[in-house]
Amino acid sequence: MNDLIIEKDGESYIRLSAFFEKEIKPAIMVPFFGVMVPVIVRRLTTTQIKACGNFSLIETVEDVINKKRKLSAREMINYGETQYALVKKALVSPTYEEIVSLCMTDILRDNDEKELKEIDDLIEQLPIGPKRSRLEKDRDNLKLQFQFILPHDFVGAIISYALKINETDIKEISEDMLFEAATLAKLGHDNPSDHLAGNFSKFNKEDINARAWPIYFQRIKKEKENGPRRR
Repeated sequence: MNDLIIEKDGESYIRLSAFFEKEIKPAIMVPFFGVMVPVIVRRLTTTQIKACGNFSLIETVEDVINKKRKLSAREMINYGETQYALVKKALVSPTYEEIVSLCMTDILRDNDEKELKEIDDLIEQLPIGPKRSRLEKDRDNLKLQFQFILPHDFVGAIISYALKINETDIKEISEDMLFEAATLAKLGHDNPSDHLAGNFSKFNKEDINARAWPIYFQRIKKEKENGPRRR
């Protein structure tokens, strides 16, 4: 499958020289359909992370509400595309393409991609209306069936390592913390991330700043309309 694993007498071994040839960090163990496997994964920079899409690692009240409703196929595709873009950038050995090939035969993929192209061509020829909407739903459902076939445990583990999620305090951030930090930043003419103590990466700090200000202005607007909230 790749130059990292050596098969001998029915056993799998890690070829250590591969680490030195690639000049990268040793492999980590991640679950793949519940089985722990070795992979080499790179930590992603803030620029690399942002290139994969616009998303946040902070959970607000609005995020909790959205989790309770059923996502549309288009929303699920957008979410999946962001996740898979992160995995593709992070995987070094085996590559993203090698992992995907394990989960899907080339024949099946070729047939699905051919069908997708045919549907896309039909959609382009149709005006906006019910028939076009039905075809767009068919296309989205087909994408969900064949594009996002990697096991969830594997995808989650790769993203967690690449973004250093478990090594930071980003998951401890609450909406109230963001509001208080933005309030202090407003007074101090600086950034909300300057007023939150913890272990945060550059991406985390930019995430904090991006989420804090909208929450601050929304609450200030509500307080002006309804009177100050009790604390």
